[in-house]
Amino acid sequence: MFIGRQDELRELRTALAESGVCVLTGPPGIGKSALATASAPPGTWTVSLAGSSADPDELAATLAAGLRARMGNPPVDDVVQAFAERVARESEPTLLIIDDIPAITEEIVDRLVVRAAGRRLRTVLITSRVPGVPAPVLELGPMTDADAAELLGSDDPDLLAVLGGHPMALRLAGLALRKLGPADLTDRLADVPAPLTVLLRDRFDGLGEAASRVLRYSSLSSPAALPSGVLRLLLGRPGAEEAVDELQRELLATPVDSALQVHAVVRDTARQYLPPVDWTALARRLADAVIDHPWSDPAESFLVNRHADRLAGRPDLPLAIVDRLHRRVITLREPVLTAPHHRELAERHFDDPAVLVEAAELMRVVGALDEARDYADRAVPLATDPALRHRARLLLAELLDELGDTGRAEHLWTLLRAEDGTELPFLRSRRLRGQHDEARRGLAEFIDRYEIRHSMFDRVQTARLELARTEIEDGAQMAARRRAARVIAAAESPDHASVTEAVRILIDARLTPPLADPRDDRPVWAEIEADLADLRERWTGTHGPRHSTTLALTVAHGESLTALGRLGNTLQRVREDVLDRFGPEHPARFRAEMVLGFAAARAHRTSDAAEHFAGAFHGFRAVLGDTHANTLRAELALGVALKLTGRRGGARHMLHVVRHAPGSVGIGTDLFLQSAFGSGLSVFPSWLWRRLTPQPRE
Repeated sequence: MFIGRQDELRELRTALAESGVCVLTGPPGIGKSALATASAPPGTWTVSLAGSSADPDELAATLAAGLRARMGNPPVDDVVQAFAERVARESEPTLLIIDDIPAITEEIVDRLVVRAAGRRLRTVLITSRVPGVPAPVLELGPMTDADAAELLGSDDPDLLAVLGGHPMALRLAGLALRKLGPADLTDRLADVPAPLTVLLRDRFDGLGEAASRVLRYSSLSSPAALPSGVLRLLLGRPGAEEAVDELQRELLATPVDSALQVHAVVRDTARQYLPPVDWTALARRLADAVIDHPWSDPAESFLVNRHADRLAGRPDLPLAIVDRLHRRVITLREPVLTAPHHRELAERHFDDPAVLVEAAELMRVVGALDEARDYADRAVPLATDPALRHRARLLLAELLDELGDTGRAEHLWTLLRAEDGTELPFLRSRRLRGQHDEARRGLAEFIDRYEIRHSMFDRVQTARLELARTEIEDGAQMAARRRAARVIAAAESPDHASVTEAVRILIDARLTPPLADPRDDRPVWAEIEADLADLRERWTGTHGPRHSTTLALTVAHGESLTALGRLGNTLQRVREDVLDRFGPEHPARFRAEMVLGFAAARAHRTSDAAEHFAGAFHGFRAVLGDTHANTLRAELALGVALKLTGRRGGARHMLHVVRHAPGSVGIGTDLFLQSAFGSGLSVFPSWLWRRLTPQPRE
């Protein structure tokens, strides 16, 4: 039962309602987790980052791993996005509690708050250290005298003064009062510097052997909760149940789902004051249990891997055990967490090509391309198995291409072309070299050859997406858009990996927003508009109107309607959701702002149009630079809107477009001057509308 802290509870709920995020801070044992849990509605998500360093990448990866475990280990690459989609489908706000954060900085807040979920997700960040963050901070201090007396079960003023309003000390003192009177307990605690430590030591003195062993196991490994499966392997089922009951009864640990969380201050005190033992032997037994733990429960496996990660760094364990611990951790799907363990295995097994190839593939995912190349380079001459040698060569060729060493890569491609399974990677290498004609021709032939074979469905979809990327780079944005939309339509499952990549292509900032009179391309745009409308309705029905794919399709559909001169209310209907779900650097947000701007201009709401164009301009400029065609297009629209509303800056923006790339926007200096200084112009007249963006083309 939660007692007291009603003012703090109201303050926390207010901060979450207004800002969507609140940082809870205070010393260990002050009640941060209890307060957050008390504010939690049904369906709250809780993830502990206990055992993580303060590195933002590691914290974000641990959060992703924790969410994956809580979601039942879904087979998706981006589990945070999958979590955001689940939150978006909820009718009421969802609370995410992220506990045991070692420290909070502005960057860590940005990495841990799931912006893609929008305003429906509210987040509590719990830590003991807050250097300064751009979020509401609620610092918990001592409890009031009235709340402290209720929690203690006594209103003795001398005892309350000694305990200082610390919730954990108050609870432990309440247990002690069952044997001692208030005056005796006050005398025992009065002259000690840390009453909480004395109260904990008193609880330790009466613990059974099984409970004491659990405290020792907790103190030598990760601060993460101890899974019940590990405890059963260590103590047997009766011993584990007895220890859990006793530690909970003595207020030294809290059951969390199927695990036992020993409080941090308890763990630290136990390591210092429990009788000494052979810690190496104890670590060996815990490591064996961690390695032998079954894989059936994702939440338990996540915690087991946290302990394996910590134990793998112990220098007093046998190398064979450490090796198995590293292999246990690399089963995680979060590359940032597994990268150090792949490195360790690659160094330990420097002559094992399979280990080197796995390490190279992982390092490529995390962006350590030089390291990945070195591992792949070492694996190629060591691989004797033909399949593994092919895998190593192909990986090395792709890495060399990505690093710009095309001369050396070309030699490998010559060897690989004669082997099966390299046609698509080879054609991708042609695209990376700018040989677009060869890439387009080869990809089209591949699709024609295999599209009728169901067994080749995934590879054909991959080829279509690669062809769309080639078309983007070759300036055929319209064909790429249409191809990406058809990949989405053909997907056997809405969660297929090809769908995610197709949506990325569809909303890529390089795909020019075709806000122009389609002229001779009108039948093509009519076909695209119909396809996008069908897709949007399909996704609305299966995944809801706030799913990111639905919203991306809505933006693309709005652009196609604009190209046909039929803006309608496609984007206006979901304006709040589009701007809520898509973060400030998401390309679809900029494009949505552009279409909303034109919709406002058509409705003669020029001030609103200027705001939308400003959002698009600043977004495109931050991502694409000052002179990208999309940036200039948005800047021109902003300049005209500002001029027509009589606000400052319009002529300056238009002059910037004239100076830097007037041809790319398709408008001459005379038209700039006319738009800037002409009188009697209607809002966005037809000649200006046609020239704000280039004509669509295949």
